[in-house]
Amino acid sequence: MEKKRDMIARRTVLRRLNLEAEVLDRLEELELILPVKRPGKERAYYPDDVDRLRVYQVLVRELEVNPPGAEIILRMRSRLVEMQKRISRVLEEIENQGLLDDVREILSSLEEELW
Repeated sequence: MEKKRDMIARRTVLRRLNLEAEVLDRLEELELILPVKRPGKERAYYPDDVDRLRVYQVLVRELEVNPPGAEIILRMRSRLVEMQKRISRVLEEIENQGLLDDVREILSSLEEELW
């Protein structure tokens, strides 16, 4: 988990990204970004959430994807990142158990059967 000092205040995010508060609220409602609520302070965001906001902006403003489409893309992107992490953990476990060569051999034979 990232450190508290890495959090970026809501007002700063809105200003830096030239983003409307309504857009930020909508993405929070959809849980595409998750604010950190700090007692006595405004909400803040971790850098990963700010990166997602930047991706959203590129999709909507530059690539002209409609907002619902951008939301779907962000969800798919998050799932893909999670899958990549899981695959890395599985490969690390396979390697730790000394099974990497066996897995490569199996994959190679499967590839030959498919092609």
